[in-house]
Amino acid sequence: MINQVFRPPQRQLIAAAILTAVVAFGWYAVQPVYPACTVFSGSYVPAGTSSADRDAAARQAYENAVADGACGPSDARFRDWIG
Repeated sequence: MINQVFRPPQRQLIAAAILTAVVAFGWYAVQPVYPACTVFSGSYVPAGTSSADRDAAARQAYENAVADGACGPSDARFRDWIG
């Protein structure tokens, strides 16, 4: 009789790979998707500004456009999949 402690780890490896794939797919599915929207104003920053400050200014301009009704709000990616 083969002892269960020394069984090959293929099942555990396959289960870990499947779990990792499911978690990665779930993370990808809940990422926000932004509708097509062009924001022309509000994100002016000086040339020497860091990328984090530029991203913050662009995010603020997008939020202002959403508040003004010029753009739609972001939604989870899976919402596009289910209609």
